[in-house]
Amino acid sequence: MASGYGMAGHLALNFQDAYGASQVTSLQTVPIVNESLQHTIEPLTQSNMYGRFGESPYCEGPHAVDGGISIECEPSAMGHFLKSVMGTVSTTSDTNDQTHVFVPSIPSSEFSDRAATQPLTFEVYRDVGSAHVYYDCIGNDLSINIANGQLLTMETNIVGAGFSRKASSTPVFPTGKPFLWDQFSGSYNGAAIVDLQDLTVTINNNVEAVHTLTGSKSPYRIKRTAQQMVEISGTFIFASHSYQQAFEAQAENSMVFNFTNAISPHSFKMDFSKVRFKTFEANMAGTELVTATFNAGAMFDTSSDRACTFTLVNTHTYY
Repeated sequence: MASGYGMAGHLALNFQDAYGASQVTSLQTVPIVNESLQHTIEPLTQSNMYGRFGESPYCEGPHAVDGGISIECEPSAMGHFLKSVMGTVSTTSDTNDQTHVFVPSIPSSEFSDRAATQPLTFEVYRDVGSAHVYYDCIGNDLSINIANGQLLTMETNIVGAGFSRKASSTPVFPTGKPFLWDQFSGSYNGAAIVDLQDLTVTINNNVEAVHTLTGSKSPYRIKRTAQQMVEISGTFIFASHSYQQAFEAQAENSMVFNFTNAISPHSFKMDFSKVRFKTFEANMAGTELVTATFNAGAMFDTSSDRACTFTLVNTHTYY
């Protein structure tokens, strides 16, 4: 048998109409850096003793799907993962562009009683035999990362339920270019951010697979176990005391991050109306520039019913 190359494989996806049934038609291919999706089966060891020193027999335990997907943020591909984790998206069409606004789900906008957000089906072809199909997959958490001199990247961790196999589809990749660090602009409390060296934005839905006595070994629901958390962290060059003073005052101010791609109309905006610094640590580490690391929380804003709003402009029709 021939061994497989990652560079010859692909990952394709589509959103399902309902939890419990995979969606393997109209799959859309997304370029990835790596993936770790796995179908897991928990072994159940019998506690019964059988008059021997050898271990007792095993039984087949609960099934589940988990793992992560990392991408460089191509403007079309990244929208699928934003929707999976954020939960709600509205799209406005214009002549040459599509504007997609992603906001976190609220109790009245959860996808269904069985799924916290709209479930995804993934086809993962690893260049060996048939493709693996992972379905009823919910985006648990999302990390968006940028550092000076780098591409904007995104990592998504998945909690899912179903697994099967199928013949591999023919991949058709999007042609957009990922966002770059020098396409960044930002503001804090209305003032321009100029001394940021790296940035991470993390959204955690805190979902987990829930098994019930349904006659199936797969999870019957994938639902939340705690409140959604939105965090921002990074490193500033320590050039003023303003951010540290905001930390000391425990102020809650707006923070906005923008990326504008050189290829029109692609842009990406992360808007946080109330950001509170949880830590701000400026330290000297040798002779070089003094830097300050920080961790902040995007607080829930009752006036907008959300903690953040992400706006992605591209040519992708809908998500």
